[in-house]
Amino acid sequence: MLSTLLHDNLWFRRAEERDKAAIWEIIKQAKAQMKSLGSKQWSNEYPTMSAIEKDIELNEGVVICEDNEVVVYGVITFKGEPVYDQIKDKWSNQLPYLTVHRLAVNDKYKRRGLALKFMEQAQREALKQGITNFRVDTNYDNDYMLRIFGKMGFKYVGEVIYRGKQIRKAYEKSILPPVFTFGREGYTLREIVFDDATSIFNGLNKYREDMRQWLPFVDQMQKLSDEQTVIENFLMPKYAVRNLVFAIEKEDRFCGMIGISNSDFVNDRLEIGYWLLPPHRGKGVMTCATRYLCRWLFAHRPVNRIQIKCSKDNHASNAIPRRLGFQYEGTEREGQLLVSGEYTDINVYSLLKKDIIK
Repeated sequence: MLSTLLHDNLWFRRAEERDKAAIWEIIKQAKAQMKSLGSKQWSNEYPTMSAIEKDIELNEGVVICEDNEVVVYGVITFKGEPVYDQIKDKWSNQLPYLTVHRLAVNDKYKRRGLALKFMEQAQREALKQGITNFRVDTNYDNDYMLRIFGKMGFKYVGEVIYRGKQIRKAYEKSILPPVFTFGREGYTLREIVFDDATSIFNGLNKYREDMRQWLPFVDQMQKLSDEQTVIENFLMPKYAVRNLVFAIEKEDRFCGMIGISNSDFVNDRLEIGYWLLPPHRGKGVMTCATRYLCRWLFAHRPVNRIQIKCSKDNHASNAIPRRLGFQYEGTEREGQLLVSGEYTDINVYSLLKKDIIK
């Protein structure tokens, strides 16, 4: 985590040993306020200075500073919270997640929205690691944090118990990755999150007979949980080696997908696959999305070769690599088994980093 300028003189960075005294003063202020309000969020016994020292040692303690003064403290961790296993069947998925603990603001800097800024920056740090799950908990009487959870779109999951007696309300949300335009008015690209499973499944199910002709996997998607399992498999690997998959949307409505498969990190090559729902075909959407993704991959990933494979009789799919200057390399004879029970030949196209995308 690098030091990040939020705005003006407000910096977000990892906590250091030199910050301990300022952090402890913020914690004491928060405890005093909670006691005066009758809140049972924290007690005299928690958090302790040793807990703060451990946070810093583990590189999980984080501060916001204005100029050189520490004004916010909290813990950001991606290692999981064991207490959350108490309700493991209630969470929406089993993917890695972000958690924030021990969030407190210096009394002099309250009512400036700094706790919310901390939470929003924590989300951005999670996205850098490809993590789109955010789980948190708080006491039932912590109105301030409950309001923040509401503003950020968290959903209540259930209750967890800390230290054998302290009941906390647990919440979760999906962190939406950035949205990109790619040259077709109204259409955008965004990396998928677990919550996309519903719109993806509904789209495939609505146009099942059309989609299954060239996409045999459609027949395996018989219920929502089937699509959820697929997305979990997409999102589980570490970000640096993940086959990225993007949702194509128009005004937040799901239209199709484009993504990477068969990554070969030794030889710096990968394959791109794509599909669109029928109402969005014939508008140049997938050609523009493919052009954008190829350029992005060559610029941001160690990629030298991109490959696209198309069933030889799927003329619309074959037209895309041809328009973009991919070279036709040959045909895999009977390379794909269709739902009809027949094998079809597969045309193979490639684009190298030194090539120019038309």
